Amino acid sequence: MISERLKLQPVYKEFVRELKQGRLSNAYLFVGEDSLTGEAMLSEAEAAIMCPTYGCGVCKACKAVFANSHPDVHIYNREKKMNVSDAENLVVEAQKGGWQSGTRIFAIYNAEKLTPEVQNKLLKVMEEPPEGAVILMHAAHESALLPTVRSRVKLIRLPLWDTRSVCEELEERGAPSGIATVASRLAGGSFSLALAYAEEEGLEEDYARVFDMLANCANTRDAAKYVYSDIFTAEKIRRVLDFTEIILRDVLADKAGAGVQRYTYNRDYDLNRIGDGFTAGGAAMAILRVNALRSMLEVNIAPETVGEKMLFDILEAKYKWRQS
Repeated sequence: MISERLKLQPVYKEFVRELKQGRLSNAYLFVGEDSLTGEAMLSEAEAAIMCPTYGCGVCKACKAVFANSHPDVHIYNREKKMNVSDAENLVVEAQKGGWQSGTRIFAIYNAEKLTPEVQNKLLKVMEEPPEGAVILMHAAHESALLPTVRSRVKLIRLPLWDTRSVCEELEERGAPSGIATVASRLAGGSFSLALAYAEEEGLEEDYARVFDMLANCANTRDAAKYVYSDIFTAEKIRRVLDFTEIILRDVLADKAGAGVQRYTYNRDYDLNRIGDGFTAGGAAMAILRVNALRSMLEVNIAPETVGEKMLFDILEAKYKWRQS
């Protein structure tokens, strides 16, 4: 469970420590691109505030929080986009007393999607916080929030997760081991992104095909065999770019002698074949070229054209840097 993993992290422990010391702020902004971690942090923070023992998970208050039925916990911007009327309602509710406690929590999900008009309405509660009113917000990134809002919240950055934790979470949710392994390595420490990958049909098969393509594409003649195959389609091209970048990152790590965690798995032989002829500089250049290709997709360049350029750019980076 993500919540259980989160409760072992320093950010959560520090939040509870301050709560026990009576240093609860009136407004928090939890920042992290992983939406599942953000949701877990909001729920656990709500429970910790409302629970007599700071988040036991089994008392009446905790159960009500996790069931979204606590009368003093108000949820915004989760199922329905928060508008100006909702923000005005929050301001009114914040002035009232609690039904079961002296604290009222106003939890705002996806805060990066709040319009400036809504944020300006919320400033009234942040600038003149009523006693017992606490605002908890999660945003993928803080840059979408007004400077005036950011200056009035306590900002807490949420952790990115190691690959093993993400893989275990996917397997606990029923994903096959192979798919969980691939998805966790693609996700860059994000549970929500890993889950999205794991639900994509054909993930493991396409991963193997990209490995095969990179291992066997030694010249432009070889590249031509792959360009018009069904791997370079509108549905798959972004996935292919992701796979290629991850594989090349492992090639770069090997060539540079960096002792870092590999993102590929059980493919040492193929990885060595792909890396044959690459220098560290060539691998780095190939990664930059693959990254740049994503901009071509934004202007509706045909996936076959993107795939052709990807293979030619990789070959050029390999041979150009080897000769220099």
